[in-house]
Amino acid sequence: MSFSSMRVALLYGIGLALLVGCLLHHSPSHAQAPPDTSVAMQVEMAPVEVTATPFRIANEAPSFSAATRTRPDQALNSTPSLSLEQVSAGLPGLSVQSRTHFALGDRITIRGLGWRAQFGVRGIQMLLDGIPLTTADGQSVVHIIDPSFVRSLELVRGPASTFWGNASGGVLSLSTRPPRASAHTVRLKETVGSYGLSKTDVQVTPDLGAHQLSVYSSYLAQDGFRQHSETRLLRSGGTGNVSLGEDRGVRIVGALQHMPQAQSPGSLSKTAAQSSPGQARPAILDFDVGKDVTQGQLGATYYDDTGAGTVNATVYGLLRDLRNPIPFNVIDLHRRAGGVRLTLEDETPSLRWGVGLSGKLQHDDRREFTSANGAPDRLLIDQLETVDNEAVFGRLSVPLGRLQVDAGLRYDRLQFEADDRLGSDDGTQAFRTLSPALGLSYETGPARLFANLSTGLEAPTTTELSNRPDGEGGFNDLDAESVVGIEGGATGTWPAQHLSYDLALFYQDVDDVLVPFGLPDETTAYRNQGAARHRGAEISVRWQPPGPVSVQASHSFVDAEFTEGTVAADNSTTRLEGNQLPGVPSHRFAGTLRARTALAHASASVRSVSKQYGDTQNTATNDGYTTVDMRLSHPGIGIGGGATLTPFLALNNAFDVRYNDVVVNAFGGRFYEPAAGRHWRAGTSLQF
Repeated sequence: MSFSSMRVALLYGIGLALLVGCLLHHSPSHAQAPPDTSVAMQVEMAPVEVTATPFRIANEAPSFSAATRTRPDQALNSTPSLSLEQVSAGLPGLSVQSRTHFALGDRITIRGLGWRAQFGVRGIQMLLDGIPLTTADGQSVVHIIDPSFVRSLELVRGPASTFWGNASGGVLSLSTRPPRASAHTVRLKETVGSYGLSKTDVQVTPDLGAHQLSVYSSYLAQDGFRQHSETRLLRSGGTGNVSLGEDRGVRIVGALQHMPQAQSPGSLSKTAAQSSPGQARPAILDFDVGKDVTQGQLGATYYDDTGAGTVNATVYGLLRDLRNPIPFNVIDLHRRAGGVRLTLEDETPSLRWGVGLSGKLQHDDRREFTSANGAPDRLLIDQLETVDNEAVFGRLSVPLGRLQVDAGLRYDRLQFEADDRLGSDDGTQAFRTLSPALGLSYETGPARLFANLSTGLEAPTTTELSNRPDGEGGFNDLDAESVVGIEGGATGTWPAQHLSYDLALFYQDVDDVLVPFGLPDETTAYRNQGAARHRGAEISVRWQPPGPVSVQASHSFVDAEFTEGTVAADNSTTRLEGNQLPGVPSHRFAGTLRARTALAHASASVRSVSKQYGDTQNTATNDGYTTVDMRLSHPGIGIGGGATLTPFLALNNAFDVRYNDVVVNAFGGRFYEPAAGRHWRAGTSLQF
């Protein structure tokens, strides 16, 4: 985006926020209703405490759209939480497709950003227990997250490069840390279900007095809904806090994933997906496509409330070893990555401020071979890819009565280097950017109104740079995407009606859009292809009247389309202007009706997704669908000695709807990944 257009957007955002503040200057004030914690999965919309940033934005109203969800023990014990799609359903602006197998991982977008990812997550910052899962190049791999142990989710729905730099079109932060009240607890859980599913969970949270510790582990095995989708997955992790005095200590977090088998059934043509959704293509079987992955991470944060402010110093490291047979090739990747972050923040009655420094480093030792029935054969690529990122950032918040003005600024230097060991195709890519943000929020009592302008950078990842159409080593010559977003909205409660709500409108411009395209050997390359616009609206409501029944619903509308760009193929050129971005449905609705009595807890959830396109030319359509999931559990059977047994039963896709997830711009028109029909899951938890 040009400087002039950015300036116009900045002036527009400031003007919009000031107008909203002036119009609401005389709004009445009411007492804030206390939050209800009886709902098993609760979306908290006002007030919001946001910790998905390097700074603690607490006890104040953020000037950007954010939503949080908490999951108490009852939710963890009574739901078969196998994917992020299940535990995040209904969060406005967020889309998660689980694909029903583990070879590619969840496909996650926020307001349509991240759409280009065929595997992994791009363009979105993700954190687990405060440690970034997103590496310096902008990739996030989420298999290390076990949804069974996720206690809270925090979602920042707009560009957040002011906080996190590269690949921050939104932020999804997850925490497994139990509340202090859970100390001296052991939790066991067994889940079984359709397609040979078996999953065992264990979590231990001992009582260590002033210190805290919680460790967990799980093992999952399933044959899979489709042919050639068997999975074996072991995950472990833990969080701890060593107290060194009042408001001073060290937080330690770690996670480990070992997935020795994750077969991929591959994507299909629309005809094949309709006629035989459980099949895998012959080429998938011939090359034994899948993944063998080990990934681990470890991080520590020293915190101290000093006289100069609160200091947080974080250091973390990540390793990932991947063997990935794909059609025709075998990828062998060894990743070593990590980072440091130092922040200082403080507040007075007239000013809240924070400054920080951060650095990230990433080493990808990549080798690619031709495939002999899934085994490595002839070496094609042998190179070391290095990414380093340095940044300085800060924020200011100025409270002016009910009005609050927020400003942030970050400078990033990001450099990619490739050392081609087989030839001379070395490559270097460098990106430097300023990421400003400006926001206003206004408190009326039961409601908060906000407006925000933010910018962002999304650099191509090492995978996108190294996948060259000519098959050689080195890097593609790709530019970074630039994002400018404006949003405004309101969150609050209507105490008399026992209603809480969250409403947001947004507009985002993206320049130098990175677009994937398939190569004849079924690998995916990328190119910059014009510009795009994302605009839309989100609404989320929760109704909790006195009594056993509650209702929660959300609707997200996204109009994401190309504003310029062309595609050249077969001696012809197709203009993309006006085409919808593939893999981004315009409408997503999620609603849940819950009933809670002393004898049983029951829920029915509806999810409706409109049609979406599979390719940038908009020639392939994935039909919309509506599914219904049902849950039934006991609130807990006391069996003596302080132990509680919680049985549960779930029926997913209860009406056996046939639908597909999407692989955007896949080679050969194979854009469709069939999802599972009607299937069941059951289990029991023992907590003592």
